[in-house]
Amino acid sequence: MPTTKRELAPIALQATLITTTALTCGVLAALALQIYLSRAGFDLVGLWGNLFSTKAMQLRTAGPWWAIAGVAFIVSGATAAALSRLPLPWRRFRLLRWAAGAAVVLALADIGHSAAAPEGANAGANVAASLGALGVAALMAMFGAYFTVRR
Repeated sequence: MPTTKRELAPIALQATLITTTALTCGVLAALALQIYLSRAGFDLVGLWGNLFSTKAMQLRTAGPWWAIAGVAFIVSGATAAALSRLPLPWRRFRLLRWAAGAAVVLALADIGHSAAAPEGANAGANVAASLGALGVAALMAMFGAYFTVRR
């Protein structure tokens, strides 16, 4: 008597779990981008001194803030879309999940390897700018997750 393997029924996730996971992924991606931009010379605190000089410097000042907000929105939206539209269990995507997880770990290790406090900035100003960026990232990640979750 041959035994056949039964397929598991799709499991639906709650919208709260999807939104929370997407929010967390969006904020973490925005923090990783903030560290990367700081390493590339786009420090959030150091650029505010050039805010009122010329138009090119204003774009250089606002660019990292827009990039952080955009990455949080896109990553949280993509995470919410994947969690709400692809049914669990994801047995077919096992190799892809391992490869994506390894890529994320390597990217975060590279970004975090050179993370350090900026030299010329005040510690209080750096904390305030980082918390402001975190707030903007959380707000945009909530919007990205909210607009993407299927009802």
